[in-house]
Amino acid sequence: MVDPTRLLALAGAGAFLLVSTSAFAIDGKVASARAQALQQLSANASTGRTAGHGAAPGEVYANDYRAYPPSCLENGVPFRNFPQSQNDPAPVQTTFVLPGDLTQCLGGGNMNECNYQETVTVTLWRIACSNNPSNGNGQSAVILELDRPAVRENNTALYPTFPTVVVTQNNKALQVRLAADPNTFFTTTYPNSPLYSSNAWVLENIYGSTIQFDYNLAFTLSLDNTLQFNVPAYNKSQYAAAVAPLPISGYMSSNWFDPLHGGEGMLTQVFDNNDHSTRTFTAAWYTFDGLNLPFWLFAQGTVNIGANTTGSVDTYYATGGTFAGGAAGGATFTKWGTMNFSFPDCNHMTFTFNGQTDQATNGPQGSGTRTWLRIANVNGLVCD
Repeated sequence: MVDPTRLLALAGAGAFLLVSTSAFAIDGKVASARAQALQQLSANASTGRTAGHGAAPGEVYANDYRAYPPSCLENGVPFRNFPQSQNDPAPVQTTFVLPGDLTQCLGGGNMNECNYQETVTVTLWRIACSNNPSNGNGQSAVILELDRPAVRENNTALYPTFPTVVVTQNNKALQVRLAADPNTFFTTTYPNSPLYSSNAWVLENIYGSTIQFDYNLAFTLSLDNTLQFNVPAYNKSQYAAAVAPLPISGYMSSNWFDPLHGGEGMLTQVFDNNDHSTRTFTAAWYTFDGLNLPFWLFAQGTVNIGANTTGSVDTYYATGGTFAGGAAGGATFTKWGTMNFSFPDCNHMTFTFNGQTDQATNGPQGSGTRTWLRIANVNGLVCD
């Protein structure tokens, strides 16, 4: 029989439901923590939306409350590649019992689900943000992953539910926002949400909240006020990825120049391919020929997603073109040589080149290595 003396506030669908914590096999403090977390997240989300909608739009689409640089997770939140590919020196992995769906404990609900419990694998680790010099120690992103047993994966008949996740840092504690997609403003996974399948989330700050965490510093993370992790401060010297060039992604799309050579520059662009595993990298080098007249070189190649160098990219030059489509047929493209690109950080591009034109064209020729500077960020692709 349901004992109506205890209340569990479940904020789903904007309603408060009367539930007996004695009707399901879960510690009372877990139910209480989840109820408080739902109310807090609802209030914070409302405040954040008000702040976000009330702010004047800027020229650059950026989240001032973000917990990590947007270019840090340009390929999305990693899943099931822990810990080998991340090389975190202080990872955490353990098991934890999650309860079933508390809403099923209401009259007419599924009592098997109400009393259900499942042991999941909890993984917590950092990802180094490649070569990001925004502060002396760089920056990182923190990933939380919950994995159901293989035999229960995608089972929607009986399933665990998402826990309350609280972070404490500098004597401040808050139910934090966890997003399955990076670089978002408001998306989150709420406590007591069905956990039908395994997934990974990145720890975010709540947009507009008066409490903002620096996840690069030490903090404590707890699940359902029961399982607790003490996460040490980020130290980029312990991560190989922290000093590696940036992965080739859309954040490398920009204009680049050498401040010592006016009038010369390069436009780079990165496109996703339909195979979902590679990208197309292109570069247009606006330079000069042997007569000091403008001359263009075009580079294009395919790179694997996650690669931090383009490798050798074939480079071409055009002859026989006309202005504004003045004649049919168009220009002829001839191979000039090769180029190789990498990006030590968001503001620098390093490239090597080796090539020459035919004698009649009298175009640029030579080999070498140059490091150029970014002119500006592309709107919506703020690399920092």
